[in-house]
Amino acid sequence: MRALVTGGAGFIGSHVVDALLARGDEVHVVDDLSKGKRERVPTAATLHVHDIREPLDTIVRESGAEGIVHLAAQADVRVSVADPAFDAGVNVLPPGGGR
Repeated sequence: MRALVTGGAGFIGSHVVDALLARGDEVHVVDDLSKGKRERVPTAATLHVHDIREPLDTIVRESGAEGIVHLAAQADVRVSVADPAFDAGVNVLPPGGGR
């Protein structure tokens, strides 16, 4: 299976990527690296440095993704209180929404 994991350079996402690769899947990771780390993405996966708030259709189409595991999120409560529009843009609105 060809899988796309958003937030795949984060702690939880990188473990999901490892599990998918271990079962033989082709994995594409979408992460803006604002919190995730490039070194968490195995070389067997393809990393797309991309902001989840921007449309993903080109990456989905070019990767041939058959499934998407969506783990990208803004998880800091302080950020959500200080900037609710940013929080909603990452966690609630569809890619490209609210702009």
